[in-house]
Amino acid sequence: MRKITIIAPESFGYLDFLLKELQSLPETQAVFINYSNIKYTYSSVFDKLLNLFRKLVLKKNIKDLYKSKVVLNTVKSNGVQDFIIVVRPDKLELETVIALKAYAKKYYSFFFDAISNFPEKSSLIPYFDTVFSYEKEDVEKYNLTFITNFIYDFNSAKFKSSTCKIFNISSYDERFESLEKMASYFKSKELDYTILVRKEKAETSSLVTFIQEYIPLTKVKEYLLEADVLLDIQKENQYGLSFRVFESLGYKKKLITTNADIVNYDFYNPNNIAVVDVHNIQIPDAFFKTPYEEIPKDVLYKYTLAGWIENVFNLKSV
Repeated sequence: MRKITIIAPESFGYLDFLLKELQSLPETQAVFINYSNIKYTYSSVFDKLLNLFRKLVLKKNIKDLYKSKVVLNTVKSNGVQDFIIVVRPDKLELETVIALKAYAKKYYSFFFDAISNFPEKSSLIPYFDTVFSYEKEDVEKYNLTFITNFIYDFNSAKFKSSTCKIFNISSYDERFESLEKMASYFKSKELDYTILVRKEKAETSSLVTFIQEYIPLTKVKEYLLEADVLLDIQKENQYGLSFRVFESLGYKKKLITTNADIVNYDFYNPNNIAVVDVHNIQIPDAFFKTPYEEIPKDVLYKYTLAGWIENVFNLKSV
């Protein structure tokens, strides 16, 4: 029996698809330890004050220490794994990152986000057998292994040129100004669009819709399938492809993106993908009227979950 453990923070459901795909493989036992679900409960007011001291003086948080301890103990109880892959290892205690290697025949990490956004990740690279990243610059600079995100779901819905709808859902961050600029452009062109921005503090906008609640991926899928065009605004210092790109591939939706590097990928087709500069937005009217063009299956495969698993774990679906 082949054993695989994924260790990661909350991933909005994307890694659940990876887990399910791994579990579908013959003779494979796959476990997902979501350390965002590990909660520490203070035993007393004194315990809470003691943790405040630790954070301020020792730069240690008992909640993080507890999460790391639970992760390590869980792996220990499951025994040696053929593969352990850690997403965002910088969220774990260094001692735990080091100790986990003793329980893995192959010890991997997948760096979500650019190292420039989380510089502490660079010091963790030597502890892993292989570190994967979708940031080409990091791959070159730190001698990592390049891999993209993956297509986690498919649907055969067709482009509906008569009722073109554009969709985006994002958290409130540095991308907000760009989202408003795109929304203003869509409005000026009388295009039907929905842009949802999640922000805990309620706000109003004439251009986008603010939401406070977390929308699960199953519900997001409904919005994605209703749309004809998906909008992708890249984060600051991020040049790797977001999951929105792979949703557009899996659901056969056109894509508007600010990520100029997408033209260097083999699936790029200007009929399907419009690259924009938010400071000078120009999208041909024909983009919204022509149907989606299918991507060859041999090109698409490497971006599927099956292709991703084959690349990372050297495992093939039967």
